[in-house]
Amino acid sequence: MRSLLGSAAFAADQPTLPSIEQDTLDAGWAVEPSGALVLVAHRPHDGHDVPAESLGEGEYEVNDVHVSVTDLGRESPDFLPRAASRGLYFARRMLAGARGLPGSDTLLATVAIFVDVDDEDFALQGATIRFFSRRGAYPRWFDDLEPFALEAIAVLALSDLTDHPSSPH
Repeated sequence: MRSLLGSAAFAADQPTLPSIEQDTLDAGWAVEPSGALVLVAHRPHDGHDVPAESLGEGEYEVNDVHVSVTDLGRESPDFLPRAASRGLYFARRMLAGARGLPGSDTLLATVAIFVDVDDEDFALQGATIRFFSRRGAYPRWFDDLEPFALEAIAVLALSDLTDHPSSPH
């Protein structure tokens, strides 16, 4: 992800988002009775609350967003940087929207971009963004990103954001 971030197309204008991801962004966050931070658009409809002892793990499972990049033109030489820019933009905006919510001080976002350009489904993979807090049991496999060879992964924290969530950091 380091080399991809170095060439990411951070334009002066905000990257565009497909409508379903924009709807997720607009819907924002909810705080469950257990304290779990859940994307409103991805909130379970069965009334299931994430157990307090596994807040981060439960948030990770619920707050899983696929951001399409099929409109960015796979053949374009700046496809991967533009895909990364879109995923990072979405993650930053969602993190900024969580600011001030209980537990948001430990909120993380992972942004993963599939980088195996030889795979025929390469452009369909999109960007995968997951949000979780470091509370209770939570995923720890992002502590070392080097073993991930087919995905470029960035981990962002709410504390990493500047006042401008769309600017690179």
